Order: sequence, then structure tokens, then C-alpha cells
Amino acid sequence: MSGVEVDALPPQPGIRYTQYMSSLEPLDVERVSSRVFEALERAIVECRIEPGAALSDRQLAEELRVSRTPVRDALRQLESTGLVERRGRVGWSVTRVEVRDVEELFDLRCLLEPAGVPRIASWDDDRLRRFVTLFDDFSTPMGTDDIARYLRVDDEFHATIVGAAENRRLAHAYRLLSRELSRFRHFTSYRYEGRVDQSLGEHRAICGALARRDVPGATDALVAHILSARDTLVATVHASAAPADLRTTDPEESA
Repeated sequence: MSGVEVDALPPQPGIRYTQYMSSLEPLDVERVSSRVFEALERAIVECRIEPGAALSDRQLAEELRVSRTPVRDALRQLESTGLVERRGRVGWSVTRVEVRDVEELFDLRCLLEPAGVPRIASWDDDRLRRFVTLFDDFSTPMGTDDIARYLRVDDEFHATIVGAAENRRLAHAYRLLSRELSRFRHFTSYRYEGRVDQSLGEHRAICGALARRDVPGATDALVAHILSARDTLVATVHASAAPADLRTTDPEESA
């Protein structure tokens, strides 16, 4: 039943008027915007939308089958995370992977991540065993599906190391870096042949030292792994050609 406006009814003495409510439940606009944000963030982090790609809110809205409003809201949110940037007065593009950004972020990793190593080395045997065997069921060379699973375990591994420090401010700082870190891992793993196999060996070296409760050895292996990942990513950035932009026929359509 459609709603009826109270003002449209002629006043009648002794009758109390109540506005009818529609039988349709209102749409959760915030939830739609959140789902659009999550979908775009995931696509950018996984590099299914390439670094440097231009973003059309009209095209994205069509692909996601939503209106342009939640897409624009999501793009503004992504801009605040550093994954998206403005293109002039109108439109957005995915932030490119720049060498300076890589170097700065990996310098921070070298400072943040080792803080959790002593705590992990002091875990009880059962908890430590579960952690240091995270990579045991991977083998090389990895296929595409295995790489995707490996990257999820990689994220979990490093987040657990940081979380083990039990320092809220450190954990908060790492969370701010985590999206960009995940994007860097995807950017490198699918472009640099042999990097995943090399990374697996580095993770196993960290785990081996932790299994022996060798804090200095685990710390050295962790920092060496971070620096190796940094050097590989810098080389990949230098070697990668600029991705083709997702051009639109109407440059003003995102206005």
C-alpha cells in the first residue's frame, strides 16, 4: 500500500489522523556504501584494478549495479586510505606504486615487526608449533590458486608477529600500513617470477629460528626477509611499464 499524506485529507472533527507507513522497508544506504567500498578496496589491493588506473564512477556503478552515489562515497573513503587519488578537478585514479613509498613503508616494517619476535619465542610449545608450521603445506612452484592462499597466510603471519608485541599503538600503526602492504605483495608476487618461491624460503627461515626459540636469529631472518621483499618490489616498480588507464568517453562524466 502506498503512503497517504496527512495534509491531503480534509479535517474532520473528533478524528485523529495518522500518516500511513509504506509496507516497504527502507534500504540501508550505509550498508550499500560499505559493500561498494569493500569490493573496490579488495580489487585495488589484489591489483585486479591496476596501480595508476583511472576510475570512472559511472563505469564502476554499472559494473557493481548500484547508483553512482555509493561509488563516489567509496572513492572518497579510498582516497583517505591512500589507495585512490584525485585526477584533476574530476575523477579519481588508483595510486601508483612509487619507489619512495616502498622504501619508506619497508623501513617502518623493519622498525615495527621485530618487536613481536621475543614474545612469540616465549609462547608455549603447542602455540609456537602451530605458528611455525603455517607454511609447511606449501610447495614450489606455486600455481595461481596457491599463490592467492599463500598471500593470505603471509598477511596473517606478519600481522600475528606485530600483534604478539601486545602494543596497541604499534598495532594501530601497522594496521594503517596493512592495505598498502597487501597491495605491494600482490603487485610483486604476480609480476616477479620466482619471488613467491624465494619468499617461502625466507618465511621458513624465520619459522625455523622461532622453533629453536632463537630470538636474534629470528629477528635477523625477519629483517632480511623484509629487505629482500623491498628490493624485489623496487626492482619490479622500475621494470613495470605504466598500466593502461581505464579511459572514459566523457571526461566530465565523473563530475
